[in-house]
Amino acid sequence: MNTGLTVAVLAFVVIMITADQRASYGPPPNTATILQDKRTRNGYGEYSFQYETSDGTARQESGSQNDGQVSQGGWRYTSPEGQHVDITFLADHGGYQPRGDVLPIAPALPYQRSGN
Repeated sequence: MNTGLTVAVLAFVVIMITADQRASYGPPPNTATILQDKRTRNGYGEYSFQYETSDGTARQESGSQNDGQVSQGGWRYTSPEGQHVDITFLADHGGYQPRGDVLPIAPALPYQRSGN
């Protein structure tokens, strides 16, 4: 048998076996599908977006130019421990201000007024 033909047939067999194995794996476990994906923007610096996936993960945000960028939004998901996480935020002239039950709260600092 011709050596070139033997190599070609062997290569074809290897490709077919490999292709068949890849096709049989299917999607990875815990794959979420996108249920919603909306995005808008305009020439004045205003924008918004939101998406949601089949595993309950969601994100939304909107913003505008108002003597600097002003944005608000939030997201939700389920942590690896099974806890539902819901975070909202405002980012404006006062800085980034997140809110959510899972965020730690700093203890009050002791304050004593000095004589001045």
